Amino acid sequence: MEDYFNEDDIKAPAWDTGLVRRMLPYLRNWRPHFLLSVLLVLAGTAIQIMLPLLLGKTVDLGIKAKNHELLWHYVLLYGSAHLAFFALSAARNWLLQYTGQQVLHELRNDLFSHIQKLPISFFDRTPVGRLVTRITNDVSTLAEIFSAALINVSGEICVIIGIGAMMLVLHWKLGLAALLTAPVLFYVAWILKVKMRDAFRLARAKLAMLNSSLAENISGMSVIHIFNQEKAREAKFDQMNSDLREAELTSVFYNSFFVPAVTIFSAITLAIVTTYGGWLVSTGEISIGLLITFIAYVQAFFDPVRQISEQISVFQSAMASAERVFSLIDEKAEPDLDSGREFTDLQDEIEFRDLDFSYNPDKEILKGLSFKIKKGERVAIVGHTGAGKTTLASLLKRFYDYQSGQILLDGIDLREFSRSSLRRRIGLIQQDVNIFSGTILDNIFLAEGSFDQAKLDRITSELQMETLIKKLPQGIETQIYERGSNISAGQRQLIAFSRALVTDPKILILDEATSSVDSETESIIQHSVKHLTSQRTSLIIAHRLSTIRNCNRILVLHHGRLVEQGTHEELLEHKGHYHKLYELQFAEGDKP
Repeated sequence: MEDYFNEDDIKAPAWDTGLVRRMLPYLRNWRPHFLLSVLLVLAGTAIQIMLPLLLGKTVDLGIKAKNHELLWHYVLLYGSAHLAFFALSAARNWLLQYTGQQVLHELRNDLFSHIQKLPISFFDRTPVGRLVTRITNDVSTLAEIFSAALINVSGEICVIIGIGAMMLVLHWKLGLAALLTAPVLFYVAWILKVKMRDAFRLARAKLAMLNSSLAENISGMSVIHIFNQEKAREAKFDQMNSDLREAELTSVFYNSFFVPAVTIFSAITLAIVTTYGGWLVSTGEISIGLLITFIAYVQAFFDPVRQISEQISVFQSAMASAERVFSLIDEKAEPDLDSGREFTDLQDEIEFRDLDFSYNPDKEILKGLSFKIKKGERVAIVGHTGAGKTTLASLLKRFYDYQSGQILLDGIDLREFSRSSLRRRIGLIQQDVNIFSGTILDNIFLAEGSFDQAKLDRITSELQMETLIKKLPQGIETQIYERGSNISAGQRQLIAFSRALVTDPKILILDEATSSVDSETESIIQHSVKHLTSQRTSLIIAHRLSTIRNCNRILVLHHGRLVEQGTHEELLEHKGHYHKLYELQFAEGDKP
């Protein structure tokens, strides 16, 4: 389990040129904003470097020389420089955040658009929570590089280089003395950051496990109450929470040493500069104003060191997020989504010819399957769980492609048709109905995206939905909560029927569509199924005899093979797999 979550651990380096190069296209539309941010950073850096010089000039030319005019001149200049730095910093921060949010918007849209084009097989092997994390947390973390981290770190580096260069230019001996502790400080900072990075990695893994456990417990709260598992689940959560706390405290432990380390090195450097500089002043080699300039430079030198060190974790986290985001973008989109023949209507028949299919190479689901379905025929497909019934529906909708054999529509291989046209013209109603937040009307016209009163009236009449709609608070405009939690299973199923019928499908597949509805809704749906399938080529996958016994033909699958076919009466008389499958229902009197 821990290895499962460690995919979200930070393993990327603090800087990866290849990943950065892939991010650059997202700056193309915002290049002027980004370049202006760079100019603002450079201007702010220049002011930061000039401020100590102005302070020194104020002391030498104003205070020491007792020149009040120059004193006020430099005081106003010093104050104006601070105001200018404030204005530049505010403009830079706003511009960076604005650019970062624009990039974030584009990247998130691209990622969501790409995810919608991925094949169903990708979602079979990828947890939903991980995809949500990619689109939200990882994209937001990645955007930090554009919004602040990259420019700010570049600015801090410029400040360090600029201050170091100015000190050496102003007085190279005092400058070397001021920079004497810098290499040791950088080494200590690097060691502490490595320790903090390892602790941060562990904390991320522990947090992933905690979040998963939390989501699992909340979604399964009814089961916890039923089996009185509150204490046991609380103990398990407490253990995970304790592990997270320890990992976070380890990170805090190393971080607590870093700021004091910078402070100590800053104090040591100030002592060196003050002592050596004071001696140089006493010998007349430098002025008191230059010494004050150096003291100000030393104070300004160590703050960027701390800022850069703090940004290392941001960079590493952003690179790890970039690695995960672009690995998702690199997933191959579903082929033939819009390319290929346009399927409009079935003219003659559907043929399954020697069809073989497996989700995994080591387990074959369908084996040499062959049968035909004539246009307008209503065919039921039955069999034990795992026989391959739902797989047939998925193959016909081209959610998956078969390995060998063929599915032919009017003699044309299914794979020659575009997936989008097949999905428009082949309706699929499943047992588990996905309901989206919004009104019932929004969910019914999900496929087309535009309301059509004539279609709504026709669908309502065909499905006899008037009574059920009247029971809802706002009728067809009733707002639906997450996963349709405020409506019944039967109402959710009727929405699924309505949604499928909006596009007037030429082939209709019912995959256990009536298995989880109440008796009142079932009678309505059974009537609707009989009415709707009489006008369309239909495949009905079901366990209830009341749903399948009136079909033109029943196909019995067993371990991925077609073992029997015929009418309900013929199969009942044969007393083979079909009879064994429904023996209990026969015994209870569910006979024609």
